[in-house]
Amino acid sequence: MKRTSILLIFIVSITILPPALGNKPNNLALPGSQKNCSYSIEIETTCAPSAETTDHVSVRFSDSLGNLIIVKHLKNPKLLYAPKGGLKKQGGEYGGFERCAIDMFEASGPCMSQRVCSLYLKRVGSDDWRPGWVKVFHPQDGGHVVPVSYMFYFRKFVPENVWYGFDYCHSKRSFNFMPHAANFSRN
Repeated sequence: MKRTSILLIFIVSITILPPALGNKPNNLALPGSQKNCSYSIEIETTCAPSAETTDHVSVRFSDSLGNLIIVKHLKNPKLLYAPKGGLKKQGGEYGGFERCAIDMFEASGPCMSQRVCSLYLKRVGSDDWRPGWVKVFHPQDGGHVVPVSYMFYFRKFVPENVWYGFDYCHSKRSFNFMPHAANFSRN
């Protein structure tokens, strides 16, 4: 009888708790606080011809409260997925953004108490680059990571030297559901 009661309590608690609780960072800080948090950024490069790049890629993302993180040059990728046959370059390290690959990059900045709802990419260089999607994760206690952003689907070539992406934080107009160029006063 005791096991049945425990199981019933467990099932009821899973059913009642809103799923959004698991999607928020666990080390929250009040807006304006100086506490920093770490984030992982997963980026898929599509399998389209000429989708890969060796250009410098930057990312900026924020929550609806204005907490902003800018990474001016995504470096030291961790390759999460490669197509059959791998992506090893002869005589060099893996630089990221290869065709059909999923890369993960690390970033740190202000702790966000809301879901990441704005994300832009910037490419500087002479290659084209076609990302598929980008998602932001946050490490939780116990070592696992949870998503703290929407899935931002690009599926278009990123123009050179402009911030290009999405802002779901401040507008629900339909054009914001397609990637677009944005002009930010700084950076």
